[in-house]
Amino acid sequence: MTDDTSAPPPGKTPGTADEYDRRDALRAIAAVVRGDGIEVDSDSTPARWTIAVVHPVAIPGTDRSLKLRFKIALGPLPEIEAELWGLLTAEEGFGRAQAKTLGKRVKAACLSSSAIEKAKGRVDSWFASMAQRAAGFGDAWRPKGFAEELGRVIGFGGRIPRLQTLLDALEEAFSTAAARVGLKVRREKLEDASGMGVYLDSFTTARAMIRKLRLYVGPTNSGKTHAAMDRLAEAESGCYLAPLRLLALEGQEALETRGRPCSLVTGEERDVRPGASFTSSTIEMVNTSKIWGACVIDEIQMIGDADRGWAWTQAVAGVAAPEILMTGSADAIPYVKRLADAMGEDLEVIEFTRKSPLRVQEEKVPLAEVRRSDAVIAFSRKEVMGLRHDLLARGHTVAVIYGALSPEVRRAEARRFRDGTADVLVATDAIGMGLNLPVARVVLSATRKYDGREERDLNASEIRQIGGRAGRYGMHEEGRVAVLEGETINPVRRALTSPPVPPEDPRSWISPNLSHVEAIARELDTDSLAKVLRTAGQELLRANQTFRMTDLEQRIQAATAVDKAKLPLAVRDILARCPIDTRDQNNLRLLGGWATNQGNGVPNGAPDAAERFRHNVGTDVELEKAERAVKELTAYAWLAYRFPDAYPEMDLCQERRAHLNAFIERTLAERSLARACPVCGARLKANHRFRVCDNCYGSRLEERGSGNGRGPGGHGRGGRGPDGRGRDNGGAAPAAAAPGEKPAHAHFHHAKPGGGKPGGGRGKGPPRKPGGPTKRRGSPAA
Repeated sequence: MTDDTSAPPPGKTPGTADEYDRRDALRAIAAVVRGDGIEVDSDSTPARWTIAVVHPVAIPGTDRSLKLRFKIALGPLPEIEAELWGLLTAEEGFGRAQAKTLGKRVKAACLSSSAIEKAKGRVDSWFASMAQRAAGFGDAWRPKGFAEELGRVIGFGGRIPRLQTLLDALEEAFSTAAARVGLKVRREKLEDASGMGVYLDSFTTARAMIRKLRLYVGPTNSGKTHAAMDRLAEAESGCYLAPLRLLALEGQEALETRGRPCSLVTGEERDVRPGASFTSSTIEMVNTSKIWGACVIDEIQMIGDADRGWAWTQAVAGVAAPEILMTGSADAIPYVKRLADAMGEDLEVIEFTRKSPLRVQEEKVPLAEVRRSDAVIAFSRKEVMGLRHDLLARGHTVAVIYGALSPEVRRAEARRFRDGTADVLVATDAIGMGLNLPVARVVLSATRKYDGREERDLNASEIRQIGGRAGRYGMHEEGRVAVLEGETINPVRRALTSPPVPPEDPRSWISPNLSHVEAIARELDTDSLAKVLRTAGQELLRANQTFRMTDLEQRIQAATAVDKAKLPLAVRDILARCPIDTRDQNNLRLLGGWATNQGNGVPNGAPDAAERFRHNVGTDVELEKAERAVKELTAYAWLAYRFPDAYPEMDLCQERRAHLNAFIERTLAERSLARACPVCGARLKANHRFRVCDNCYGSRLEERGSGNGRGPGGHGRGGRGPDGRGRDNGGAAPAAAAPGEKPAHAHFHHAKPGGGKPGGGRGKGPPRKPGGPTKRRGSPAA
């Protein structure tokens, strides 16, 4: 290509042209029309042209329009191609003037192409299709919101896409939005079908009444529960709802001391007093169909608990009584206020102040300086038993309270501490509710706990609840809260000197009841309880302003265990609520076996583990096994009350449970807890340095030497125990932790024959706390 006034390049014959000349000429033409959005593919033969189109589109359902920019392919322009070759082969050659002239002709041809209108028609057709599909979503579709999304999609980072690329992007944006809306519509349909979307309406008796809600808030030892019980006793009838059987029992006694005969109803027992118009029960057993004169709901701050808060929501929303009295800490106020607003009911908040002062002790407490009337708090059974061992060695008498103990044993241990038989109490945060104890000082051994999901710092509410047990009014002039040596007092000081922090999400927790479960099953057309609960947990109440779904994971695991049984959905739903530890696979297998027998019409006998504990006191290993046996019997009793034909040995169950509780009480009351090998059960001498006996350890070494790496417990290579850790644990299965406690793991540190380092190396246990009860190398396990 040459300029108008330039001479032909050297060696170039005038009137001739080649492919390179053609490409140069096409690029020159394209440069002329580039401002009109026209481009050329000069490498193809013939050349192919494209044009960028601007097309304004109105978004259906809105007053907004978008300018869409896209490229369309026009293909070759044969007339332009022929004229170009003519110009290239002319004697005067192809120059800038020829490029301008031909550019005008290219522009006219491109802008008049019918492909432009066809492309705009494709875009309009897509928007019409989108509007038609969106109409199927009804009010759930938000066209203005989708217009915003389209505005972001069509930007393409400043680039102009091809038409098909633009249409693909529009379709992807719509599909994403439609899937989101479709899921929302599905959730709304499930909520409407199940009734969970209108949860409050399910309590028809309560909604038909004019109720007065009174919230008594204050710290522990402020007299709020005493005042509420006085008010309850003035009514003609009433119910007291507690988080624990222990508290329900105290509620029964409190009403009867006020001259009101009172029945007791818990998950596994009924103590119905003839003619009694008052009932004390655990909160899950609340009767929302009966009309009461008044109701006291204790520990109302539990309404914010992800696992059990649904029971407090159900009680507040569903109890049919003209006066609802709630007692607890001020942490509950935001939850109850939002719930009261949703019900349209009046809420009166009455604040109580502590009767005796509670002070923070800045000085840390060495274990050697724990004194009479102290309560030392740990957060797992293992740590409690370790502290017990260390305090016994320092001359104390010790009572213990932790989650794995039955209510009867906890009460017996509390009585030992109350009457002075034990001068020190070692407990988990189980003492935070339901126990009135003569504690002068609470000493926290840790400010972190494992809550069943993760290791975390204690929150301020927990510290206030536990620390508030110190300084019982009428027993001590003041209460003190301290920490063991090695811990920091800072979180305790902040918790006890700062007002409660409002929760980020004050919505109340709710859980699907049987009517909800059956309705969801019909909507999903399934008979699987696990699927129903999983769907409820994942999809419902996402946008609800008042309620949120409780954590259903444990119930789902229990449902999976019973789903194979030949039982109606309603029966399986009850079985899935049975109070077992779903983290323990043995418990899940037991529940599944019971369900299978029940479905086959085979009666289930009461667990017989109690028969192995006929002696007076037991070892540390037997104590743990006895605790697990009590839990199994408790679960059996719970089911026997609901299905007496399938679980006919209630009397035998209660007899065995009482026998085991007595065995546990006697064992805990022993000055020194005898030790046993967790593998074979053989008793160990008091000065035996290791947890496993020498015979079992020797057998393990022989098994390793044979090359199969399997010990007495039948575990895999490399000394991996059932807890999955790379330490030799002698084949002993780890003890099942109580709900809310961190599972304990055994670590055995045996020396190799002939001395030297402990065989297999030291396991990686929890970090050692200075001054705490952590086990030392060579020391007896607690």
